[in-house]
Amino acid sequence: MVWLKRGLALLTLGIAIYLFLPLLRDLRAASDLFKTARWIWLPIVIGIQLVSYAFLTWLNAVALQPFQGKIGFFRLAALLTAMAYIEVAIPSAGASGVALRAHLLRKQGGYRVEASTFTLILETIVLAVALGTVALIGVVYLLNTGNISHTHIIFLSLLTLGGIVIITRCWRIISDQQRSRNLLVKLITLWNRILGRFRQLDPTHIEDRLTDFQSHLGHLKDVPRWKFFIAAYGRVALDITTLGTCFLLFGYPITPGTLLTGYGLILIMSGLAALPGGLGLADISVPVIFSRLGTAGEVALVAGLTYRLIAFWMLRFIGFISWQYLEART
Repeated sequence: MVWLKRGLALLTLGIAIYLFLPLLRDLRAASDLFKTARWIWLPIVIGIQLVSYAFLTWLNAVALQPFQGKIGFFRLAALLTAMAYIEVAIPSAGASGVALRAHLLRKQGGYRVEASTFTLILETIVLAVALGTVALIGVVYLLNTGNISHTHIIFLSLLTLGGIVIITRCWRIISDQQRSRNLLVKLITLWNRILGRFRQLDPTHIEDRLTDFQSHLGHLKDVPRWKFFIAAYGRVALDITTLGTCFLLFGYPITPGTLLTGYGLILIMSGLAALPGGLGLADISVPVIFSRLGTAGEVALVAGLTYRLIAFWMLRFIGFISWQYLEART
């Protein structure tokens, strides 16, 4: 399975590089754009992206609110950048970030691993709803321009419906004490039967932790729902604004339809880039996506790579510093 994922990522990277090659002839024109760029927009772009990340931090803070533990807003923001860095440093489809999140939340805030994992899943779901809205707008745009078929729409609808059903089922199980306890007992029994000679799990201890987790989970209903969605939509809207402002930086405003469609495709390529061997895939894909959507090649090159530099690499550079800082503090 690992080699299959690695092969898929490398194949996709190869296709992206192949599509990127024609843009190389626009390098001279792209370099000229740097001479005429409106650099007054650069601090604005960086500021928008930092506010966007503040919304992401707020979303995590709201999700952690019902659980036992405490962490400051800026320290949580540093933790999220550290998590983003480690996912690049150790490509593992996000597993390295999950592990570091659990470690740092326990060390910095006293949160248990189950609270860390659940809130990450909750954050992902809420962000998926916000991103799904963007994707829906992009699909409508593609439908109006004739670039997507009804068959594709039906497939995407079934995929979305399947995701909703899975999430709903999982939520019902985890919020039902008896069902979740029965499932946990079965999993522990299976683990001890297969891997018990390496490490035996204590059912009583794990069940006590499940009970404690569910008691805090019950307080989730006391957190206003609007906070989750304002934070998620704020994060997504400002990230899209960052991308659009990168084009303004080089004097090339793009239409909302092109911007939303391109952003949705970037998300897909970023997901593939999380796989082992996929590093650099999203960086190459951004210019390719917008050139294919009708943007001039030289503009797609400079604006796309500037967006990746600010929205992706800048935050991960900060994340390395944040990681060292958080690890050094007790």
